Amino acid sequence: MQRLYKTKKICYMLCITIMTLLVSCSLGLKLGEIKLKQNTTGIYGIVLKLKSSFTNDPTNDLFVLFLIAIVLLFLTRREYTKRCKCCSAVFALCSSILLLIGRAVYKNNDLHVIFVTKFAFCKALIVAAGYFILIYYIINAFMEYLLPKLKVNEYIHTFTPKKFKITFKSCMIALIIAWMPYIIITYPCNFTGDTKDQVAQFIGDAEHSFSDRSIVYPEGAKRLLNNHHPIIHTLMVGSFATIGMKLGNINLAMFILVMIQVVFLMLVYSYTVNYIKKIGIPIIFQLVTLGFFMFYPVVPMYAMTLTKDSIYSGFMILITIQLFKIVRNEEEFFQSREEKIRTFICCLGLMLFRNNGVYILFIVIAVLLIRYRKSLTRLKSVGFSFGIPILLYWVVLLKIILPMFNIPNGSPREMLSIPFQQVARYAVEWGEEGFEDGEIEKLDKILCFKGDITVLQKRYNPIISDPVKYHFNKNYTKEEMKDFMGVWAKLLIRHPGTFIIATLNNDEFYYSVDYGRRVVYDGATKHGAPYGIDNPSITKTVRSGVVKIIEMLDHSSMLGWAFSVGTWNYMFIICILYAVYKKQYKFFIMMLPVILNVLIAFAGPVAQMRYASQWIVVLPLFGAMVWLCLEEKLKQNEIE
Repeated sequence: MQRLYKTKKICYMLCITIMTLLVSCSLGLKLGEIKLKQNTTGIYGIVLKLKSSFTNDPTNDLFVLFLIAIVLLFLTRREYTKRCKCCSAVFALCSSILLLIGRAVYKNNDLHVIFVTKFAFCKALIVAAGYFILIYYIINAFMEYLLPKLKVNEYIHTFTPKKFKITFKSCMIALIIAWMPYIIITYPCNFTGDTKDQVAQFIGDAEHSFSDRSIVYPEGAKRLLNNHHPIIHTLMVGSFATIGMKLGNINLAMFILVMIQVVFLMLVYSYTVNYIKKIGIPIIFQLVTLGFFMFYPVVPMYAMTLTKDSIYSGFMILITIQLFKIVRNEEEFFQSREEKIRTFICCLGLMLFRNNGVYILFIVIAVLLIRYRKSLTRLKSVGFSFGIPILLYWVVLLKIILPMFNIPNGSPREMLSIPFQQVARYAVEWGEEGFEDGEIEKLDKILCFKGDITVLQKRYNPIISDPVKYHFNKNYTKEEMKDFMGVWAKLLIRHPGTFIIATLNNDEFYYSVDYGRRVVYDGATKHGAPYGIDNPSITKTVRSGVVKIIEMLDHSSMLGWAFSVGTWNYMFIICILYAVYKKQYKFFIMMLPVILNVLIAFAGPVAQMRYASQWIVVLPLFGAMVWLCLEEKLKQNEIE
């Protein structure tokens, strides 16, 4: 028996050692084939190739190996339920594959480095296995060790700060103090290219408006106004800019407008912290939420960025809270006239400040109608809170008011970002020989590259579709678009891998945890110069310093993950996974807006922090949902 025990212990330690090496390889192994200077084959050649594949020699970083070993020893010694293991395995498998793909695409813009040789493929399997092992055990421990420990920890429930009390007023004061440096150094605001286009639309400046190049205006249209950007936001920005120009101080006008946006977001974030407090989440997590809104630099920087996305993010939080209320206490919500009116306003805001908000609400209302199909009273409440805002936006605004003032809707090219990018990638990979007779001409009718496939190849940028869709033929006919989509479908069938890689490449920032991309805007001068919108020179040095610090953190191997959109998306998925693990499927209703928003972003022209900021700020509510799932399960266990 003693010998058997020793044998098992040796096997266990050997298993831990192998897993430690695999995880270490996943973190440091360079993908792709390695060419050796000397012609060495066999096992020795493989060893030399592996040694050359490490970005840093792992033998020089014994501390990391030791740390990984300790973590795995701790995690693997714990007992986990079968359901937990199953959920963790599915998540670990999917995320390890995505992380591997993201790693390959980030450096090389394709998956060639994974499949180039058998040796390269084996290395890719080692990397994926390392990711799988680490993620699998971490998720297991998170769901069945860490969270239950936190739940019964007395300190978490009894902790109370002596000099700070969570109230709406105290949250507002804290946000004002924390954001004041950003407000000062970015005066009058951060100004984007889209906002410049909105000002150009409003004042009729065709030279600086890019949206009008893709939109066909109806007869009688006297201005460049269109609904490419939400028309309400365009009117706000244009009106303030015009007033500022007339008064000779456009900077002050833009500052006043962005301060309205800042105050709105402060109110929303303060309300969020207090809602988390109201539903019984411990104060230590309330403080973490407040600290996130105060100190995560992306939050105040986008609050000071004059863009529709910032206001939209506020309404994304508010609609999530309203759905949270429905999930937690249906009776209270449907009996409250105030809550139904609040939901009505949130739905309108969601659609008025982002055109795709209406598609999110279409699915949300469909789910609610199915859920409450047996209750006429609740169906009426859903119809009032969600249905009427949709009708007001879709029918009254889009079908009556906009046509009345000859304001066209946005261009269909925005919905075609993925097909355009896929066709351009196809042209790059397969050249003219990859097309059959007449196909290039049909594509040219939409993408306007003068029949020269090399022109389309030069326009292709793996991470953004704007250079391709910029030349979209706005005067296309239905027949020409039908022909284009017919060719697109044939190319998809011919080489589906090319289309898949084009999409994975374009959306890499959303599912990898690689870092180093620009995450914030750095002022108003670049895009605001045509209209005299400029940051004062007195704050230039400090502003540049702050932006460089953010960039330094973004490029840091230790903290860069915090500025990667993929990191935040995996956090959302873990929250969703926990709800599935606890069988608390009702919470999917409150998670719907974020899930749909992420899916819409995947179909967008570029993966960037500006779009992700719309849902990153909602994460504290998902964290609150996880805590309630845990609390609900514990209550059920006590009853049983």
